[in-house]
Amino acid sequence: MSNASVSAVDKINQRTMRKVVLEYSAIVHEGLSAQEKACLASVAHQVGKKRILDLGIGAGRTVTPLRELSEDYVGVDYTAEMVAHCRRQYPGVRFAHLDARALVDFPDNSFDLAFFSCNGISMVDHRGRSAILSEVRRVLAPDGIFIFSTCNRLSGDFSTKFRLPDFQSTLNPVKLAVRSARFLAQTGYRAMNRLTHLKHEIKCAEYAVINDVCHHYRTMLYFIDPEQQVRQLRAAQFAGEIRKYDLSGMPADRTSTDGTIAFVVYKRAAA
Repeated sequence: MSNASVSAVDKINQRTMRKVVLEYSAIVHEGLSAQEKACLASVAHQVGKKRILDLGIGAGRTVTPLRELSEDYVGVDYTAEMVAHCRRQYPGVRFAHLDARALVDFPDNSFDLAFFSCNGISMVDHRGRSAILSEVRRVLAPDGIFIFSTCNRLSGDFSTKFRLPDFQSTLNPVKLAVRSARFLAQTGYRAMNRLTHLKHEIKCAEYAVINDVCHHYRTMLYFIDPEQQVRQLRAAQFAGEIRKYDLSGMPADRTSTDGTIAFVVYKRAAA
């Protein structure tokens, strides 16, 4: 994207993502969540050993699980630091520094599965989200599948006004003093970030972009409810079946209040 088109959401989120590589690398060993496993299990027979595009790779948590499904794999991220980290950790694996809104390295019909985990699609504004859906559909094969997770507007994550940092009390006076000081410092840091980014929030009937607690209120995240997300996918011309999964990996419906909902969608309806 050109500098002229960079939004406030981009500036805030990309600045944060450049600084959290080590934080993300600490959770790589966790592998896929129950939600992600359920999504992939539902399509494994269709995409096994086929072409996979892994969007928003972060520090590489999804690299090994997806390559176990198919070695015809490429991972991308819009943060150069994340891509560099993955290249060091996974030598010989193909990675590209690309924005999901402009997958310029890939021609039409390049992949059979596009996978965008960890609410990555929620890290851009509304125009950017529309661009991602358009680009993903373009690079998918006619029978291609898109799996992604998104922040749920029906969840408590959306309605909470301000969250204090975690605090664990102790009878040890030295540890208590250290923990108290850390708690006060983090509370002030969160409050400062919240006040700085609050002016960028957007709330309308279809979606909302809010300053979320993630990384001590250093992110702006896009929230949408499951029913509106289905409408958005149809408007983007995804024509096949749409399945939804909650955080436990169980099928979700339009009333689910989990913080994250994962979607399995098809480029076109089955013949």
